[in-house]
Amino acid sequence: MTKKVLSLLILALSFIGFSTNVYAASLGISASSRSVVNGGSVRVTVNASGLIGKFSITSSNGNILSGGTGSVWLENESKTYTFSAKSIGSATITVKALDVADTSGNPYTGSRSVSISVTKPREKSTNNNLKSLSVEGYTLSPEFNANTLEYTVELEASVEKIMVNAEKADSYASLSGGGEIAVSEGDNRIEIKVTSETGNEKTYVINAVVKDSNPITTTVDNKELTVVKKASSLTKPDLFEETKIQINEMEIPAFYNEATKTTLVGLRDENGKIELYIYDQEKNSYQKYLALLGTEFHLIQKEAKGIPDGYQKITKKIDDIEYTAYQKDKSDFLLLYGIILENGNEGWYSYDTKEKTLQRYNNDIVESITKEYQETQDTDHKVIIGLAVLSSLLAITTMILALRKPKIKKVNSNEKKEKTPEQEDKKSKKGSQKKKNKTTQEEEKDSPSSEQKLDE
Repeated sequence: MTKKVLSLLILALSFIGFSTNVYAASLGISASSRSVVNGGSVRVTVNASGLIGKFSITSSNGNILSGGTGSVWLENESKTYTFSAKSIGSATITVKALDVADTSGNPYTGSRSVSISVTKPREKSTNNNLKSLSVEGYTLSPEFNANTLEYTVELEASVEKIMVNAEKADSYASLSGGGEIAVSEGDNRIEIKVTSETGNEKTYVINAVVKDSNPITTTVDNKELTVVKKASSLTKPDLFEETKIQINEMEIPAFYNEATKTTLVGLRDENGKIELYIYDQEKNSYQKYLALLGTEFHLIQKEAKGIPDGYQKITKKIDDIEYTAYQKDKSDFLLLYGIILENGNEGWYSYDTKEKTLQRYNNDIVESITKEYQETQDTDHKVIIGLAVLSSLLAITTMILALRKPKIKKVNSNEKKEKTPEQEDKKSKKGSQKKKNKTTQEEEKDSPSSEQKLDE
């Protein structure tokens, strides 16, 4: 071996020795988190770099953090242990060398620790509100409010895409919808859903209305309305079937009821609100569709014919919808005129505002019942008057009798009463008889008895 090679070998050995001194044995411990909620868990990693032997990984308070081991063999390696949070408080996780040496065989003693706090679990958030909602470059109607769930935005006929910006109010909630949305002519329903941490969902809706390049407009009750041309913007009512009709040589989505021969189309107001109207193709006219659910049928309100006597026209709100009704003497029963969807019968119907029930109105029966009731009332009235008069007469008679006193004739004791000859003769005979009886009694008293005579 040449001197040059020997020198290089000595230099390499020196470098190895220097490196060994730089990378000395070490013991370390770390935690995935220094804080954990009660009921949760935390991971603790022990790193025995350049060490071989037995170690213990223990908790200072197993009632707060439980887990670890009293003895484990590690050879220049890292291991992770899971500790479970049992109660609120703080505990220290310690790794300690029990019988350990470094890779050179030198004994090693030492320990490392990490403190972990166990906290009360945070209550899950129920907040499923939006913090903000907007359509880039346009104005929502109405103005955004976290409690308002439906909005409208009007777009020009040339618009094909819009950017919907939505921000959730709670960081723990989840959000879906929004971003860049493709739109087409007519109504476009855009939903933004917010789900709270507890799982409660709230849906915000933007009705993006792309203006019609060739709209069909009409005026109903002094309001300018536009015919809806998109079927997806309409909801089919009960007892109707989907169909299509021609208006101004354009195909329009509609609904049809065979029993009443009624056709419904959708009309949109200036605020984007869509409602169904009865369409008369012959007259090319529109009437607002108002269907009141009865006990066994649906009533479509129509213009009244032959209003019954005594009834006044009023506007009555039923289930938040205003109906034209007729009322008599502030009665709880109202009359409505319309046609039944189930059978096509048209006429008057009685609505009970207390019971909220609807039934067919029969004017003849009502008048008959009213007449009978009136006659009964008149008869009862006459009987009551008669009884009242009779009671009054009895009361007056009783008062008169109570006030009246009987007249008694007084006779003077000195006054001699005149007697008839018969009365005088009768009295004389009566006196003689009395006298005779008295004499007989005295004689009997003076004469001796039978017993006395025997004794003698």
